[in-house]
Amino acid sequence: MLPVQRRARVIEILRKEEIVSLRDLASAVPTSLSSLRRDIDYLEDAGFLEKTRGGVILKHDQMARVEPEPDLAAAIESDAKAEIGKRAAQLIQSGQNVIFDSGSTTLATARIAASRGLPFHAITNDIRIAAVLSTNSRITVEVSGGRLRPGSSTLLGPDALRTFMRLRADLAFIGAHAVDDTCFSDSSVELADLKGEIIRAAKFKVLVADYTKFGQRSLCSIGEVGSLNRIVTDRRLDSVLTDHYRSLGIEIDIADEPVQ
Repeated sequence: MLPVQRRARVIEILRKEEIVSLRDLASAVPTSLSSLRRDIDYLEDAGFLEKTRGGVILKHDQMARVEPEPDLAAAIESDAKAEIGKRAAQLIQSGQNVIFDSGSTTLATARIAASRGLPFHAITNDIRIAAVLSTNSRITVEVSGGRLRPGSSTLLGPDALRTFMRLRADLAFIGAHAVDDTCFSDSSVELADLKGEIIRAAKFKVLVADYTKFGQRSLCSIGEVGSLNRIVTDRRLDSVLTDHYRSLGIEIDIADEPVQ
């Protein structure tokens, strides 16, 4: 197991158990004790957890405020993201204009979309997503302008904003760092502004997010939850939130359940 996979596993365990002893972590994560200690030190330095006497505790508020580095973000709940991507990609129809927002779950959606063989026009502000989509010659891939966000494959800035301000797309897949009962939000003003333009540009707006993103609020609001047409997520989404979103007229698509 790679270090990023171990660190993702530590976070997943802490989300379920809240406080976990070092002994229990060592039993659940296949690595040496010394490597596990280094992983814990790394996550503590990043602000995601706190060491206690004999164990560790997840800092939920910090997880909502700070976005993990891209490789770690992709590794956290990777199976759920793959299932969400598989379900979301089925929404694409031949010949559509489709926006792919940056993010690990939108990347999972792009991987499945590229494998389907449908011809469509894709626009994205993520060069990693663009590279994945371009493996299918039937997909026309357009990349926004902008500058690369440090340490990621996301394009931001005025040129990226102008790209999406001019667009009128059939469908958009949108990621978010946090979602509560009224709004969805992200960790920076630039990201939130860009995602807001993506939402305005698309006729049908689909949020792709695993259950860990819900019940939280990050720094900058992207928009009202009610502006979404559909949420594709996994079965661990809180049932109260599920019912609330449906009451707003949002379609809730549970990726790891059979299609009705």
